[in-house]
Amino acid sequence: MAQPDHSPHQSAASSSETQQNTAGCLLRLYWMIIGYLIAVLCGVSIVNHHGDFSIVDVIYWVAILGVLAARWVDIKRFGGTCADGQAATMRDWTVHAVITMIAAGIGWIGIHWVRLQGLW
Repeated sequence: MAQPDHSPHQSAASSSETQQNTAGCLLRLYWMIIGYLIAVLCGVSIVNHHGDFSIVDVIYWVAILGVLAARWVDIKRFGGTCADGQAATMRDWTVHAVITMIAAGIGWIGIHWVRLQGLW
């Protein structure tokens, strides 16, 4: 029976690949789910808050900008893909960024409108 090759070079390469896969997975989780969830939770907090603009507004926008940054790094560093499995391009990032910023802006204005109108 042949013994598998466990050379230090091979072990270091697979360890590096595992770290990249983990980092890429965490980035994808952030830009697909976690960043938007943080923004939604901030929106709920803003609606329930009975004051002027607060640190929660800053966290909302940091979460949204974090989504865009995570997507950019995912494409540039980790070979991010589109929903169809094809490699994502910077054009995909631009479309994602424009849609996200428009939706986030409309959402943020709507959140403050609801809060100021006392509809919640």
